[in-house]
Amino acid sequence: MNNGYQHNLFRLYILKVSHWFMLTMPIVVLFYKDNGLSMSQVFILQAIYSISIVALEIPSGYFADALGRKNTIVAGAILGFLGFLIYSFSFGFIGFLFAEIILGFGQSMISGADSAILYDSLIDHKKESDYLKHEGRITSAGNFAEAIAGILGGLLAGLSLRYPYYFQTAVAFIGVPAALTLI
Repeated sequence: MNNGYQHNLFRLYILKVSHWFMLTMPIVVLFYKDNGLSMSQVFILQAIYSISIVALEIPSGYFADALGRKNTIVAGAILGFLGFLIYSFSFGFIGFLFAEIILGFGQSMISGADSAILYDSLIDHKKESDYLKHEGRITSAGNFAEAIAGILGGLLAGLSLRYPYYFQTAVAFIGVPAALTLI
């Protein structure tokens, strides 16, 4: 495919936006409090999320090399979707704990594999010198998505603190077909 790198480039933009369009970010503590969690539990959940990311960060690189970058990204996208799906229908610490662990694992599976598949796609088309330009633009798209999502998440929360999680689940799902169609 002559424009395979453009095909992947477009999907990597979709993945980045679906990954960073965090509608839940501005209201997460309010959501936890609304569901009866103490501040100690909030901090524990955030620590568990961070530990989950760290626990799979190095193994995810091995998975990407052994199982393929696309398969690793697909697994990460599916885990991200499942994590927010669990959040959408959970009402307490244990449900949120499972969601955080799954989200952390999903984050780790995508982290690095997305950059590697971009670089591999560019090498295949002798455009590796464009890597930094594309990586920067994709990262920038993620940052803009995060900023816009913060505003929209706050507006949705004005209607219900659950709405940002429902919509976030749909946004996370968009990453699954994008990952599945990577070349």
